[in-house]
Amino acid sequence: MKKIRIVNYPNLDDLNVFIHVARRSSFVGAANELGMSAAYVSKRVKLLEQNMSVVLLHRSTRQVSITEDGERVYEWAKGILESVQQMGDEVAALHGEPSGLLRVVSSQGFGRRFVAPALSELVALYPKLDIRLDIQDRLVDLIEEGVDLDIRVGNEIAPHLRARHLASNWRVLCASPAYLKDHGVPLSIGELANHDCLVIKERDRPFGIWHLNGPQGAETVKVT
Repeated sequence: MKKIRIVNYPNLDDLNVFIHVARRSSFVGAANELGMSAAYVSKRVKLLEQNMSVVLLHRSTRQVSITEDGERVYEWAKGILESVQQMGDEVAALHGEPSGLLRVVSSQGFGRRFVAPALSELVALYPKLDIRLDIQDRLVDLIEEGVDLDIRVGNEIAPHLRARHLASNWRVLCASPAYLKDHGVPLSIGELANHDCLVIKERDRPFGIWHLNGPQGAETVKVT
């Protein structure tokens, strides 16, 4: 089998011109369809032949006929241009109305209170979206479990993931007057270790470890 050496990769516009010439068996007919001069159409096909190192068309004073190599290039060219058009259509669709399946995961408390209502509003805006919210109090492997979006609280993000800060989540320490009357008011963050605290388990975060900002700056305390 003869191996053809392609000097330069074919230009998509040249492939399109060649397809029109092959269909009409005429430079003039193709030129009229494309709104170009016959001389320019002939020049583009000639350049395509030079780049591919093959003869695509037999030329005579009366007609143009396609060669065997031209037949093969014609079929390939149609497929290439159709694929390029499909690529453009799919990319354009990404910038249109969102649609398809979107798998979202979040923690129990935060997910139920904030994420679920927000996703309900999102579906109302884009009814073609199929959103599935999975409430999990564990760290989820997004790739292994096929999850598109994990809305989580914290700053620890794996380096292979892309993250965006959505909002700040501030927490404050509080106690009822009755508790403080019975147990006294803690005078430092360290004294919290001697008090009865309500602790929430959040995914992979250590249970009962509080990271707080006090008068002395950032401090960590283990509470129960």
